[in-house]
Amino acid sequence: MKKKILILLISTLITLCVIFVGLQQVPYFYMNKSNKVSIDGAGGVNRFYFQDLADESFDIFPSPCPDLLYSNLVFDLSKTALFIEFPIYNDFWISQMVADNTDTFAYVGYKTLTNSPVKIVLFSSSSPKFNHPPGAKMIKAPSDKGLILLRHLVKDKNDLSSIDAIRKSVRIIELSKGNL
Repeated sequence: MKKKILILLISTLITLCVIFVGLQQVPYFYMNKSNKVSIDGAGGVNRFYFQDLADESFDIFPSPCPDLLYSNLVFDLSKTALFIEFPIYNDFWISQMVADNTDTFAYVGYKTLTNSPVKIVLFSSSSPKFNHPPGAKMIKAPSDKGLILLRHLVKDKNDLSSIDAIRKSVRIIELSKGNL
């Protein structure tokens, strides 16, 4: 009887360990899958990958909205901080910043409407020192690597080319390679 209870306890403990480790690794698995597509499409890290409007073939992440134009930037802040300037866009847009464990840690977007571009500096505790660009909001990432998911609302497909031009005019400067 004691042997059966011991076997049951050990197997339960092993099962719980496998479940715990699995749950810890699932976000990294999906993040790595998404990041590979974005890095390949952008030609490297710290660059945006601009996607077409989502349709039924879109499989980078589940349930994309067909009215949003998606752009992804996989960042690596271990060697540089990033200055990012988002141009004025007078409709819904949002830039969501996601750590390597898939936790959202910051965003800027349509609620930050101003009459001038939105400027941020994204850095981590590993980023080399840099000069703080005037007027830029400082955002500290909890991890060196992560993802910026930029979305623009497309109300009318006739506006697609102008929205595409706006999102492609986002300015990114690696601050370790030169200051503003």
